[in-house]
Amino acid sequence: MTEESRKKYQFKRLLDDLEGKRGRGTELISVYITPDFELTKVMQQLRDEQSTASNIKSRTTRKNVLGALERVIQFLRVYIAKYRKPPEHGMAIFCGNVAGREDFSDIQLYWVEPHEPITVRMYRCDQEFVLQPLREMLQVKETIGLLTLDRREATIATLRGKHIEIARKLTSGVPGKHGKGGQSARRFERLIEIAAHEYAKRVADAVNEIFSQIPDLRAIVVGGPGPTKEEFLKSELLHDSIRKKITATIDTGYTDEYGIRELVDRAGEVLADLDIVKEKALMQRFMTELVAGKGLVAYGERDVRERLGRGAVELLLISEPLRRIRVAARCQTCGHEFQETVEEVETYKKQLATKSCPKCGEEKLVLIESKDLVQELIELADKFGARVEFVSAETDEGKQLLIAFKGLAAILRFRPA
Repeated sequence: MTEESRKKYQFKRLLDDLEGKRGRGTELISVYITPDFELTKVMQQLRDEQSTASNIKSRTTRKNVLGALERVIQFLRVYIAKYRKPPEHGMAIFCGNVAGREDFSDIQLYWVEPHEPITVRMYRCDQEFVLQPLREMLQVKETIGLLTLDRREATIATLRGKHIEIARKLTSGVPGKHGKGGQSARRFERLIEIAAHEYAKRVADAVNEIFSQIPDLRAIVVGGPGPTKEEFLKSELLHDSIRKKITATIDTGYTDEYGIRELVDRAGEVLADLDIVKEKALMQRFMTELVAGKGLVAYGERDVRERLGRGAVELLLISEPLRRIRVAARCQTCGHEFQETVEEVETYKKQLATKSCPKCGEEKLVLIESKDLVQELIELADKFGARVEFVSAETDEGKQLLIAFKGLAAILRFRPA
């Protein structure tokens, strides 16, 4: 995993975490600062907002907003003393009471320098953080057009990042084989030719309409069984601007939605630089090793962690949606310490109150440490030189990693003794 990929993953994780935060009132602050804007001016604006916030009727909301504004101002004061100006790509700051309870205040501050420059200056106070400008940076900037067809049907789709979307399906209505002879045979052949031409024209019109409306269309890949696709491309029914985008024609066994996915799978060389193709290749390699049965794979947290600790992992595959916490607890009676993996820290803390020590049996356990599971495994992989790759859950292979293999899989350098 490159440093850029890692930062992008951490950036996405932060946005996912922030998206789950909610304020009791309009008390969550979002501040966007462009790379060329003076931080001292931002501080002055926030002081002005403090004066405005003093007039908020709700005492609790007023207190939380003023507290969040002061927290941001203090953060900027320290940042200016050290760096003087914004980061190269600017920064976004999010601050507010994220406790979600009226009887308790937990003002937290988060800030991020995105991987692309911030182009909008913004101050917003709302019930949730404003994340759309950052979300847009994660959107794939290019689209691939997909078309599968034969004499019976055609499917038009788009591939954007790892997401395949079916845009339109068409059926031909072209008659099949017939047993007529003589003049009847010739008449039926003419009718078939006319129907086939009308079908091809309808497909071309749909392709021209759909793909011409996509400004970031990078390429078009055409697939299907038999010669129909080649005949269609020779018919010159497509607009020149669309025709120039066609980069490959590939044989597939199907023309429906399954055929579209088959087209993406078989267009590996053409689409080699796309994330979806890379992900599929990684998972196919893992499945090949798994089926081979040579003991050069591991999956599930326990086995993957054990192999990582022995330096046996060459490639670690992590499902992007995986969200778990590694916690450490200590018994106050005997001092025994142990680790577990849990879904939520707060829930685990409540469970500790009635949980017995696995060594002495006493119910005097306390939480001493908690850490994001993915971050812990990445650090372990780095320690032993293992490569790390993230796999989304937007493909069938990615869903399989998340569900069947609990979000973690590894290809090994050697078979542990």
